[in-house]
Amino acid sequence: MNRVLKYAWYQLIVIVAAMVFAGLSIWVIATWWPGREFSIIIPLAPLALVHLFKVFFPLKAGEIAFDERDETIMSRATKISFMSIFYVFALGCLVPVLIIGNGHIHVMYLGWLFFAAAILFRVFWSLAVIAQYGRSSSDSNADTLLKGKIA
Repeated sequence: MNRVLKYAWYQLIVIVAAMVFAGLSIWVIATWWPGREFSIIIPLAPLALVHLFKVFFPLKAGEIAFDERDETIMSRATKISFMSIFYVFALGCLVPVLIIGNGHIHVMYLGWLFFAAAILFRVFWSLAVIAQYGRSSSDSNADTLLKGKIA
């Protein structure tokens, strides 16, 4: 498995596990420990594991981190992620206007909107990388099938 693809899978698994852990922790904190809003930061700690990829999967001697194809895939994934986040962020800004109208929203909404956009950016990036590697491998199999090398 390619290093970039391995990082995308690792990042996706860590983020999904952290979100499940955060959801359960927030439920426990809201149910049995109300009034401690600062404690909501505690469930976000597993997201630090995303940055420990180089510790868990060190680059071996002679191994190439990524090549031109990987750079192209990462660039496309970044563009796809930014386009997706733009629509998510736009919806996040317009939905309160449509629901509340001329009322007020809490300031924490903006922080959570920014946090959700950052997490979704990483999720969309990982999914875009995985989809592009899957598509390119199936395209190469289709090319060899069309050339008649696979019966």
